[in-house]
Amino acid sequence: MTLNFNSEKLFFIAEIGVNHNGKLALAKKLIREAKKSGADAVKFQLFSNKDLVTQSCKKAPYQIKNTKGNNSQRNMLKKLELSKHNYLKIIKYCRKINIKCFASVFDERNYNFLVNNLKQKIIKIPSGEITNYFLLKEIDLKKTKIIISTGMSKLSEIANAINIISKSEIYNISRDKVFLKNKKKLNLIKKKILVMQCTTDYPLKDNFVNLYSINYLEDKLKLKIGFSDHTPDAISPIIAASRGCKVFEKHFTLNKKMKGPDHSASIDPDGLKSLIQNLKRVPKILGNYDKKMQACEIKNINSVRKSVVAKKLINKGEIFSLKNLTSKRPGNKFNPINIKSVLGKKAKKDFAIDEAISL
Repeated sequence: MTLNFNSEKLFFIAEIGVNHNGKLALAKKLIREAKKSGADAVKFQLFSNKDLVTQSCKKAPYQIKNTKGNNSQRNMLKKLELSKHNYLKIIKYCRKINIKCFASVFDERNYNFLVNNLKQKIIKIPSGEITNYFLLKEIDLKKTKIIISTGMSKLSEIANAINIISKSEIYNISRDKVFLKNKKKLNLIKKKILVMQCTTDYPLKDNFVNLYSINYLEDKLKLKIGFSDHTPDAISPIIAASRGCKVFEKHFTLNKKMKGPDHSASIDPDGLKSLIQNLKRVPKILGNYDKKMQACEIKNINSVRKSVVAKKLINKGEIFSLKNLTSKRPGNKFNPINIKSVLGKKAKKDFAIDEAISL
């Protein structure tokens, strides 16, 4: 399955990220388990710790909480860095077992490596890079599709990033207000850019998920919106699916208790399998924008609806009234909703108690 940003089919990305802990064998095991659990794709993070952070950069609060050692973010990332050599092996392994594979990039060098050297067709721009002009200006939509994560950002920053990536003023941005400026250009990039609602915290609490942003972003950007989930359970993606979301991403681990910054906010194989199965149920449960009798109801209608019957003995010639008529199951005779059509008319025969009325 290819990733069509405008498709109505569910597409689930198992975000392995740095949960391989720098080990190729663990990365392969995560890929296998993601495939078994029903994921359509796995995603990694490709970065150089020296290009990503300064020596003095401190860990984020969630990283401090979830990792041991000193407070240096660079020292932490050294252990989690994925070499280009190992990423090549990962791509080959994904092809072998038939699962899509792509990566988040954090700088121009790794972007060019993925696009120009490896010819990868999907690239993820992580939340932290949405203001990275150096990276955004390098993107070539003729060569690749782009997924943009939106954690920590506001609407104007997202629109500005899309303008830079598309190299055109699709949106007019004025004092944080965003208006569509070039519909023609927008239509050209709709198949190329997918925006993901995301909140950057790990694990994410319910009151910060803000799934109404999905429809808000769709309305303002006129693009399809996916959901990158950092909650510890599987409720939020189900709700997102009910709001029309089709592309999902969630951090994936073999065990939430493993050492590393993202494991505790990730989903394990059993959880992922259950989540994907339930997500596939959502479109069926939502159904269609109408109200009619469902095929499964037909067999029940006579048993649970009612017909007009004699409330007491009715003699021939007697006038039908609300005093001598009532309704009881089954519903295979005269419909009570039409009772006014018989009121005041004479009975053409005798009717026993509970006998269905006929004219």
